[in-house]
Amino acid sequence: MSDFSQLLTEYIHQKNIRIYSLSEYCGVDRSLMYKIIHGKRLPASALVVDKIAEYLRLTPGEFQELSTAYAVEAQGYDNFYRRRDIFNFLNNFKNIANTNHLDHSRAELPLFETDLVALDNPTQVNQAVLSIIARQLQAGDGEINLLLRTDYPFLTHLLISMAHHSKSVKINHIIQLNNSEQINHKKNYNLHRLMDILPLCTCGCSYLPYYYYDNILSEDGLRLFPYMILTDSGTVLLSDTLESGIFSQQPDFLSLLRSLFSQYKAQSRVLLKKIDNIPEQITYIQDSFTADCSAEYILQMTPCMTDLLTGELLEKYINPGLPSRQSQIQNLTEHIRGLNKYFSQSPVVIIFSEEGIQHFLDTGLLEEYPSYIYSPFSLRDRLRLLERFVNKYRDLPQRIRMLRQSIGSVKNGANIHVCSHSGYLFFTPVSFDVPVWLDIRESGLLSAFLDFFEHMDDSMFYPHMETIFRIEQLIQKYSEQL
Repeated sequence: MSDFSQLLTEYIHQKNIRIYSLSEYCGVDRSLMYKIIHGKRLPASALVVDKIAEYLRLTPGEFQELSTAYAVEAQGYDNFYRRRDIFNFLNNFKNIANTNHLDHSRAELPLFETDLVALDNPTQVNQAVLSIIARQLQAGDGEINLLLRTDYPFLTHLLISMAHHSKSVKINHIIQLNNSEQINHKKNYNLHRLMDILPLCTCGCSYLPYYYYDNILSEDGLRLFPYMILTDSGTVLLSDTLESGIFSQQPDFLSLLRSLFSQYKAQSRVLLKKIDNIPEQITYIQDSFTADCSAEYILQMTPCMTDLLTGELLEKYINPGLPSRQSQIQNLTEHIRGLNKYFSQSPVVIIFSEEGIQHFLDTGLLEEYPSYIYSPFSLRDRLRLLERFVNKYRDLPQRIRMLRQSIGSVKNGANIHVCSHSGYLFFTPVSFDVPVWLDIRESGLLSAFLDFFEHMDDSMFYPHMETIFRIEQLIQKYSEQL
């Protein structure tokens, strides 16, 4: 028996339910219901599971348990938990990407001065890490090299809190990713590593993560000092638990470790690349739109409307004091032309929410661009853009999908473009109003996001004609304010 059928059988026995009555209520043939109960067949849809749960008078907890068991059986264990992980990542993205607090009592620990120290407890480890990181950040340049697990909150919070005034410091971080898509402990291991490092992408320094593959299930736990933090002036070698290690400032030892780290970095690949400015952003997007893809998705709660902008709007709203303003406008104009050509030929699907549409009507802001680039659109021009959006996609139901409920936050949430060969993620951190763009390189993450978008349940979206109707209703409502 499957977990679903076993759970269903338990509920039927607990509540002394007659199979004939259950079958009649659910509109399912009695012989088919017996097959479902004995694990030989699955219900045809989640709606049948809902009917079964209703007849069994299940509590909310019992219903959640039964519906989860059904979904796991229908989709497969790995698929279900990978997709659920992606949804939770998107839905909680604002909190994941803005981890920015620090235990200041730890930050006030005295700095190490001795050349070689054995560290035998977490407090000493944190003291040693603080010592070498603080010195490097105070120097204002140089490198911090990490061969390290991603789940080390003390270091993450330390860098976020101290690094904003040390933009010339470069952080190289080599991390281990799982070489299998198999779900471990109901979690996508590689996605959780991405979640761990996202806050570091906003720490102020040049943060560049690298990755190598290994089988995370094969570790035997007998590694002596598998992790390392290395700066220009010192190093901390760490145990597997991050609770003990060795601190050293000996020059010959540091030189040896730098050489080894360079070798390891040469064998690793770039996981994320931060895209820092508008010209680089435009070039990257144009390069992303060059290869043929059978499936392609853009997730933005406020839909992408760059392709709807005109030269008149650019002249009207681009900041007059922007350096090289005319050159920027020309680049954007060419970019818009390229997007329109690409969108007319590609299978890209734009996923957005009604709340995102309303946010644009309320603010006149597009999250793709930092606030210093342009002024908010007037209400009249917001309405014109949305009218163009509706007219462009009215007869293209396969190209736009409006969510009944936003996934995550409209502002400061995740915005993703992904296809089989490339992808990027951008978001606006809570602490400053400039979007962070990240080029996603790792194939497992790309395929996980793509799989999620391809298998989103239709019940999450409005039907196409209702989507058009609801946007037009919003246009009508806000037009009354003119």
